[in-house]
Amino acid sequence: MQGELARFANSPTVVMLIVVTSISSLVHLYSISYMSEDPHSPRFMCYLSILTFFMPMLVTGDNSLQLFLGWEE
Repeated sequence: MQGELARFANSPTVVMLIVVTSISSLVHLYSISYMSEDPHSPRFMCYLSILTFFMPMLVTGDNSLQLFLGWEE
C-alpha cells in the first residue's frame, strides 16, 4: 500500500483555513489568561496546540489517509 501526502486547496478550503486559524488564535489568547493559575496549564496548551496543528490537515487533506489522521489526531 502506497500513500502520498497531498494538499487540496480551493476557495472553501482557504475560507475554512482562515476560520480555523482565527478561532484557534482567539482560543489560545483567551486560554493564556484563563488558565494562568491552573497547575495543568502546560498540558492543556499542549493539547490545544496539537488540535490546532491537526485541523488544517483535516481541512486540506486530499486523500483518506490524511483525512483520517486529521480526524483522529
